[in-house]
Amino acid sequence: MREEVLWWMESAQLNLRRAEDAMKASDYAEAVFWCHQAVEFALKAFVLWRGGMPIKTHNLVRLAEQAGLGDAFPIYELSELSPYYSISRYPDVFEGVPRVEKETADRFYRLASRVLGELKREMGLEGG
Repeated sequence: MREEVLWWMESAQLNLRRAEDAMKASDYAEAVFWCHQAVEFALKAFVLWRGGMPIKTHNLVRLAEQAGLGDAFPIYELSELSPYYSISRYPDVFEGVPRVEKETADRFYRLASRVLGELKREMGLEGG
């Protein structure tokens, strides 16, 4: 397995832990940002694992399509999570500090956990 795949997946797992820590601190905007990063990094790892070169984007739907996973995860959830990359980092996107509710963060955390788990299983990394 390419070393870069392992780097991306290790970073994805670290980002998921960061999301969990943000959830514990009730920082839900930060949590969804890290959920987004976890999914993005895992998808990029999967593209590399399949022999491709990930496109330079934060758009999770495009990455899932490039990975050949267009139907593996709910597109509506990936498309809903994608904007949180910008929303949580650029307050002018929505004219102020984003407010994210716990239920939203919980939903995206479950999605990120599912994506990482399924991709790790597919790549034979479930023990890692």
